[in-house]
Amino acid sequence: ISGISGGNAYKFWNWLEGGHEPLTGPILSRAVARAMAVNEVNAGMGCIVATPTAGSAGILPAVLLTVQEARGFSDEQLVQALFTASGIGAVIVRRAHVSGAEGGCQAETGSAACMAAGATVELLGGTPWQSAQAVAITMKNMLGLVCDPVAGLVEVPCVKRNAAGTAQCFIAVDLALAGVESVIPADEVIDAMAQIGKRMDERFKETAQGGLAATPTGRRLAQMVWAERRAGDK
Repeated sequence: ISGISGGNAYKFWNWLEGGHEPLTGPILSRAVARAMAVNEVNAGMGCIVATPTAGSAGILPAVLLTVQEARGFSDEQLVQALFTASGIGAVIVRRAHVSGAEGGCQAETGSAACMAAGATVELLGGTPWQSAQAVAITMKNMLGLVCDPVAGLVEVPCVKRNAAGTAQCFIAVDLALAGVESVIPADEVIDAMAQIGKRMDERFKETAQGGLAATPTGRRLAQMVWAERRAGDK
């Protein structure tokens, strides 16, 4: 609706379908396209499921549906994986937060990627311990990520951060299933995220006053969006 995002998921999907060979491989690349697509639907005021938030809603469905497509899992198996994801989300909410306004984007896309990583490990036959390692590895790699929406909209950089969160998820899943463990336990990593969120400057917590939102281009786009809104109100 704003004109500052939209269409990139379609562009990327068509590029994949056009016979190109992405460096990320066929599974991750398709998941990335789907993650972006869900977040673009959200930006266009479409119907999405906040998992755990609207701004991070592309990661979990993109990962699980793409893994289902690649490995032939049933819908019932995906439902079981969603229970695992929800349990991980519940732990994060209890120990920290999933809101960008409270903890930055580490709390939003970071939590979504953790939920997807733990659920995928379980789906692929990993142990609960390996799921926890995937959660810890994912969150460690996303600690400190700020929430800096351009023009205050859940579009830039949110859409592409769903793509990045999806990639972090896949990395953690492979590492955990290979037996790689996090030196810092999952609960402590989540606690660290909470502490970082509390100490994070307010400009970097969904206020659109810092980070990418405060760049010259970010400010110009904000002025353009608000000028169009004022014109529409008249």
